[in-house]
Amino acid sequence: MNDDEAAGRKPLGNGEKLVRLVPYSNKKAPLEVNMQQVMLELTDASSTGYRSGLDLVAVLDVSGSMAGKKLQDTKIAMQFIIKKLSPIDRLSIVSFSTTAKRVCRLHFMTEDRQVELERLVNELEDDNLTNISDGLLTGRQVLDGRRLSGGRVASIILMSDGGHNIGSVRPETVDVGNVAVYTFGFGDDHNPRVLDMVAKNSQGGTFNYVKDGVALSGPFSQILGGLLSVVVRDLKLTVRQQPGDSKIEKVDPGSYPQTQDAAAGSVTVSFGDLYSREVRKVMVDLLLPAVDREYDPTVVIAQCSYSVQGKPFLTPPLRCSISRTRTAAGPDAIKPTEVKTELARRDHADLIGEASTMDPVGARDKLEGGRKALDNLEESNPMVGILKTEADQLRKLTEPPNLYDTQGRPYARSSKTSHDRQRMASRGDVQDVRPFATPLMDKYLEQAKKFQEDPTMPLPSLDDDVRDEEEPPPMPPPPEDKERVTETLVAGQPRVPRTWWGEYSPQHRATSRRAWVMVILCTVLAIIVVVTIAAVLSVYLIYKPNTPYLAVSDAQLGQFQGGQYLQVSITILANNLKSKADATFSSFELAMGFHGDEVALLRSEPFVVPRQSSLPLHFNVVALEPAGMRDMDESLDAGLVPLDLSGKTRTRWRVGIFQKRQFWTRISCRLRFFFPGNGTVMPTDRDRCRSRLT
Repeated sequence: MNDDEAAGRKPLGNGEKLVRLVPYSNKKAPLEVNMQQVMLELTDASSTGYRSGLDLVAVLDVSGSMAGKKLQDTKIAMQFIIKKLSPIDRLSIVSFSTTAKRVCRLHFMTEDRQVELERLVNELEDDNLTNISDGLLTGRQVLDGRRLSGGRVASIILMSDGGHNIGSVRPETVDVGNVAVYTFGFGDDHNPRVLDMVAKNSQGGTFNYVKDGVALSGPFSQILGGLLSVVVRDLKLTVRQQPGDSKIEKVDPGSYPQTQDAAAGSVTVSFGDLYSREVRKVMVDLLLPAVDREYDPTVVIAQCSYSVQGKPFLTPPLRCSISRTRTAAGPDAIKPTEVKTELARRDHADLIGEASTMDPVGARDKLEGGRKALDNLEESNPMVGILKTEADQLRKLTEPPNLYDTQGRPYARSSKTSHDRQRMASRGDVQDVRPFATPLMDKYLEQAKKFQEDPTMPLPSLDDDVRDEEEPPPMPPPPEDKERVTETLVAGQPRVPRTWWGEYSPQHRATSRRAWVMVILCTVLAIIVVVTIAAVLSVYLIYKPNTPYLAVSDAQLGQFQGGQYLQVSITILANNLKSKADATFSSFELAMGFHGDEVALLRSEPFVVPRQSSLPLHFNVVALEPAGMRDMDESLDAGLVPLDLSGKTRTRWRVGIFQKRQFWTRISCRLRFFFPGNGTVMPTDRDRCRSRLT
């Protein structure tokens, strides 16, 4: 656990179930040599409550062409981002014109920092030329200079309304490392090729086209809705062929990188981070050899690896089988609807990519041919309607010719990047065509539209956004069991009846009696166990609600002095909610730790708390060992200092005249203080920091 862990983050349970892997393929294949396609669908089934903190750098064009409404729209869009970020997220702003300037370093988005950054955004002014490279390099330097980066999502959003016109370094040659860069081309005068290349050169970034007259807050909200829901990190898919049963000819994951292991007969695709509820589809082309018998071979084994909250996970291996039969159709066999739709989407994306480089007439002819091909698809899949709308909109932008250059090509480039990444990107107007949008993106778009109309309106917190978060769709039912149980009837012999324990005959009577006796004994034993558990649970539930406990009521971090200690004031309440008995707390020692090292002990002698009252315990001064100074310096620089509190005490009280009850109650929590600053403890940490029964 590091010092920038998310406040209120849910404890991780079955992390191996946060990615769902489902195959789609033909069920049968002929005995002759043939090609088969398997589509693997990966779905993020996580909840946003597990997410990591975000480090976001906004690189904004403030050149002379941004004067007026464009700059005002940018300020409103940035205010939306500032208000939506939570205290575990950090934001830095970089502006660029002839040169770039870091407006502010990475700051945790506390209420005070939000006010400060809103002021800095409102003070932005337009000036001179457009040096995209310098802005991008400065944004990269902000992220490279982080001392606290473990487990955090790092991304850059880059917005420009013009072409790069000063500086010797071309933007598309800037190395952004393993950081996603989301570019926004604002208006009709930007260079879509350059911004598209910058996004493609990053890990998972997209190019977003925002046409003139469209508010920037909508497109910004979509990227933010994704970044604030990242739970699954470093997602990889490995597919393995089965020697003698299949050979992998090709793996097509879109634009994501892949590596091959010839010795193992496997291919691994790297997807990077996944948004909550995002989907990735991978096409696997298999060569099945000729066989001389019917059987049900496993043709490919697939498995995902990823990390959540810094912990690695593996999905269970998925075995995809295709029956080899004499009755299976040949190469012209009808593919499953899901596979046909996905292949059509990929053909559609390739066609748009080709059209983006053509003259308007050639692009129109290409798009019209592709549009007709979409009419052959079943309308039941929502993606089919999205593809048709996209094709129709882009075809309209081919006339007149100058419209295609200013709006058609940017639309085509953003669409192609979106399809290759299988990730939402704005295509002119973010409300029109929305493939790959997630539920949180939909929610943020509605909020952004209202905020654009009234930037003074309060916005829901992320906790409010995800409180009613829908559960992910259930896993599809497993395919029917292909194994058929057969019974052999011998001529002249009666059919032997079967029971739930096997075949029945007079010889089995004695055995069946013993079986029934064992069943009855096991049932009685199970009833005894259930009754015992119920009794224990009842006692626990009766006493748990009123069990005396310790809770942090206030904590304040003072000024760091002389590199020797921190001044910490902490008040712990000993609470007794019982209406008929006083509670006795045993002596205790609460350990206060920093980065795994114990730095102080909070001691108390035994004491009594009267019924229905509480007793405050005040503690001061946490001394630090010299070995902890470097980590403390990093925390001070980050503006968030974490201190862990742990320990236990025994509580006792009288029940009636003769009986006494006693329980151990343990406290274990993390308190994070905003420092430098006002030194207050994060309210959510304080409210959760209380002891519980052990």
